[in-house]
Amino acid sequence: MTDEPQAPRDETERVTARVRRSPRIFNFVLAGVIVGAIVALILTFAFPADGEFGPLQIFGFLLLIAAVVFGAAGAVVALIVDRASRRNAREVEVVRQRENGDDDEAGSQL
Repeated sequence: MTDEPQAPRDETERVTARVRRSPRIFNFVLAGVIVGAIVALILTFAFPADGEFGPLQIFGFLLLIAAVVFGAAGAVVALIVDRASRRNAREVEVVRQRENGDDDEAGSQL
């Protein structure tokens, strides 16, 4: 009665997966905020300042409003692009291969 270690056997699993490219929403929101800041700067100097508020205060108010509005618009554009990318998704066959010894070795290395 000798206990010989068993040779590791391979387990292979084949499944289909959908692959698509999705946009990074943060980048779209950041681009919207930057565009909003530029619009706020242009609007600040497009209209003359009155005696009650100075140019920096007007720019600050416009920046707060424009950053929120254009950032939200950027998020909406990202969601529309994400919806459009779902149409271009393609099906691929994925092969997942795992050996019996892989789980034990990975745990001992940590």
